[in-house]
Amino acid sequence: MQYTDKMEQLKRNGLKGIFLLLLWIVLGTLGYILIEHWNILDAFFMTIITISTVGFGEIHPLSNPGKIFTSVLIIVTLGTVFYVFTMFGQFFIEGEITGVFSRSRREKKMEKLRNHYIVCGYGRIGQNVVEGLKREKVPFVVIDSNNELKSEFEEKNYFYIIGDATEESVLKTAGVERAKAVISLLPTDADNLYVAITTKGLNPDVKFITRAVDERAEIKMKKVGVDHVISPYKIAGSRILNSALKPTVVEFLELVTHREHIALSLEEVKIDGSSPLLHKTLAELDLRNKFGVIVIAIKRSNGQMIFNPDPHAKFEEGDTVVVLGKEEDLKKLQTV
Repeated sequence: MQYTDKMEQLKRNGLKGIFLLLLWIVLGTLGYILIEHWNILDAFFMTIITISTVGFGEIHPLSNPGKIFTSVLIIVTLGTVFYVFTMFGQFFIEGEITGVFSRSRREKKMEKLRNHYIVCGYGRIGQNVVEGLKREKVPFVVIDSNNELKSEFEEKNYFYIIGDATEESVLKTAGVERAKAVISLLPTDADNLYVAITTKGLNPDVKFITRAVDERAEIKMKKVGVDHVISPYKIAGSRILNSALKPTVVEFLELVTHREHIALSLEEVKIDGSSPLLHKTLAELDLRNKFGVIVIAIKRSNGQMIFNPDPHAKFEEGDTVVVLGKEEDLKKLQTV
């Protein structure tokens, strides 16, 4: 049973115990009214001091039937009281201890993360990004200031920090100095710009991706070293226009950018000094026939992008090759 399920079970059992205890109080009060003919206040008070076993004496002398009823009431309610306190004690103590150990384990694991992604902001776009990273099995840390998201993050077993992503200490806790990329999706351009400045100050080599609504903010972000600035409105406008003018092209792009729908996808392959593709041409490698993939473009180490490279194009160290193919074929290529 998972932790949250166990806590819910303890909570339900505790509430059942409370209901049973209240039932005994009602029955005890009615019992003293019927047996001893006391008024409701005296009957209720006698029931409470009997159940709680505080040691007070009887309000009025008890008859023999009253003594028997009191003895039975003590016996049956003692078990109920013990059960209620046990359930709630276990709920709070176990919940607190488990929560502390769970946080401690998560923080230790987070300290060991390397080449991970940090997502600042868990809004609508942030949720899609995080789900994509999880689907790709890429390590990541989510930062958001909304404390209400804590239970969701824990349930989904995310590495997370509840805090302000614009603060240097929060970014350090997320491991920005060891991260591969930071994706800032905070509500305002100003916040995203501030995160960019802070991030680049802590780790100039980390890739920084953000969104910008204002074109002036986009220019400023580029100046501080932001690698990619996405304009949601520009993308939406372009998408709508292409859907109207080039619907088949848009349909194809949707197929290759949504992996959950089909196996076909775009991937990038890095060419390092030990790559078997190094210093070989497309014609020599014959990637299409051997692996069933198509080379779309080659990005040289100096940033030059070569689209639809010819068969004599040679792979050099530092190149990034953009290929299209089925996931299983792409995995074979990456393991060469």
